[in-house]
Amino acid sequence: MKKMLCVLALALLIAGSPLFAQAQSEAKAEIKVLAAVTGGKDDAENKLFEEAMEKATALNISWEKVPASYDQVLMQKLGAGEAYDLIYLNQFQMYTLAKQGALTDLTDWISNSAVYKENVDRAELEKIQYNNKYYAGFNKLEVFPLVNVNKAITDKVGINLDNLNSLDAYYQMLKKVKAYMENTVGRKPYYPFFVYMPDIWDMQPWFSSVGLRRGVFLDANGKKYAPYVDMQAKPVWEWLAKLYREGLMDPASFTGKTGDMRSKMWQSQDIVMDSDWAAWTGLYNNNAMSSGTYPDKVNMVGLPGLKGPSGKYYIEQGGASLWAIPSNAKNPKEAFKILEYMATAEGGLLLSAGIEGNDYNVVNGKIEYTDLGKKHAKDHGAPFPISTKFDLGKLGTMNPGVLESVAIGQRADVVVAPMGYANGELDTRKYYDIMSKWMSDCIMGKTDATTAIKGAEKELRANKIID
Repeated sequence: MKKMLCVLALALLIAGSPLFAQAQSEAKAEIKVLAAVTGGKDDAENKLFEEAMEKATALNISWEKVPASYDQVLMQKLGAGEAYDLIYLNQFQMYTLAKQGALTDLTDWISNSAVYKENVDRAELEKIQYNNKYYAGFNKLEVFPLVNVNKAITDKVGINLDNLNSLDAYYQMLKKVKAYMENTVGRKPYYPFFVYMPDIWDMQPWFSSVGLRRGVFLDANGKKYAPYVDMQAKPVWEWLAKLYREGLMDPASFTGKTGDMRSKMWQSQDIVMDSDWAAWTGLYNNNAMSSGTYPDKVNMVGLPGLKGPSGKYYIEQGGASLWAIPSNAKNPKEAFKILEYMATAEGGLLLSAGIEGNDYNVVNGKIEYTDLGKKHAKDHGAPFPISTKFDLGKLGTMNPGVLESVAIGQRADVVVAPMGYANGELDTRKYYDIMSKWMSDCIMGKTDATTAIKGAEKELRANKIID
């Protein structure tokens, strides 16, 4: 009895010691993560995702995934002072929060991270710098919009896609397709091209022909300028106006949504060409496979657009999907371990294929997807992981055409970069609204290109979007 009491007293003494209290505190420290797209597809799977992340990092993690209106929820929580150790955010939110001092400066951590040095392309890091510092790490490798053409239709018309090397070549292709679809197939009216105008998205493959990029940039003197309102852009605006005038551009481009564009492309084949994410090359074909129309009626091929004066194709990369550590985080170093893990090939597998035993099983060294995993389409937040060591072939069969489209961004004659954010100063909504208003009038023939360019430039300057 005395021995038992001694043991109990010793246990209580240890439990009351500062070292034990510190160990208990560390053991119970919960790393709070606020996520949007990354994680499980529902609450039950999100718990499995959380457990997989805990196992990989040896941390105690609370992975809170917001089902809807993430941007609003994020700002409300941060505004209320709620403490999170890691938050998902987009590139522009990073600029805004970093400017407010709400994010931890990760420059030294990332620069000294062996994981980042071994897995992340330095060129990608340079794209997310703010005032030459890093305030976030990556969720995934961003792809880019490019030209998607339905080769099943162009083959019937006798078009060689390799010859689409100028604005006029694209114009002639669209004319031939329109004539074929209306006169031979009997589908009238047929508008072969759709481009989403409300955000002037995405016309970059065409402006590449004159070497210009979308957005607002800083010149050598720190002055803001918008390339799309430079007179060098005039030939492209005039080309777009000609397409609309001759019935080659879908009028729904000015009122419809990207969902309308995608439906027209693969379901009814109401258009032959659009500009969309590289991932959609494969999604179009996969949808068509499911409906039995691939490849006879739908066979999407991704093209880089047009070369500029420098001999390069200029493609616009999507704004980065990022993870940042708030300045009020209680466990910043632990949070950085999660950020590092997501940059590894192993982390990339979790963020793409999903959870082993739930989304897939490994059989004879190869991934075999469960029925649930097939529905999740190899996307738990990062369909294209950021790690340069990640082998997409490990994911198994990909949607037809997607690897070829993604590979375009790796070509030596292709330059991939995000639109100009003016070092985080750009009010993107105002920029889109002004540009869309003036250039829609230009394309629809309500005004000429010179007047539209000068009008947009004047309004951008009046709103301090450019200097």
